[in-house]
This record gives sequence, C-alpha cells and structure tokens, in this order.
Amino acid sequence: MSAPERAEILAALQDVDAVTIFDAPDVRDLVRLLRPDIHAKGTDYTEQSVPEREVVIACGGRVEIVGDPKEHSTTEFLRQAEWRKS
Repeated sequence: MSAPERAEILAALQDVDAVTIFDAPDVRDLVRLLRPDIHAKGTDYTEQSVPEREVVIACGGRVEIVGDPKEHSTTEFLRQAEWRKS
C-alpha cells in the first residue's frame, strides 16, 4: 500500500486531525511546527525508544504506540499473493 493510500485511510479516522507524509530522516522539526497533542508511532518502537519523544513532550504532546505487531510486510504480502496465483 502506498504512503498516500495509508495517509488517506488514517485521515478518515474520526480522531485524526492531520496526516503528513515526509521524507526527512528526522521529524523533530516537523513536531516543533505541528505541535501534536499525540504523536503516534508503530509497534516497532517503544514509548522510550521514539527518537523525537523529548521534543513531543517539550511541545506539550505525548507519544502513543499504535498498530499491530510488525509481523508482516508489503514484501511478504506480495510473495503470498504470487504464491496464490500459481
């Protein structure tokens, strides 16, 4: 699933105010600009391991870990789809 498709799905959630796609290696500047109430990260992080955690907190927000465990990938999904075709 492409980033714009994922963003569209997330943006449709009632509790989500904004979704942004970025290609910067570090989101600290973006966090300072947007000052989110909640900064959501995937389950490949822990609350303590989020690199921009201190910036989020300094801006008055909090970090939340969301989603399912990263036990799958797009690559694996495509492999399974190819297997089913044969």
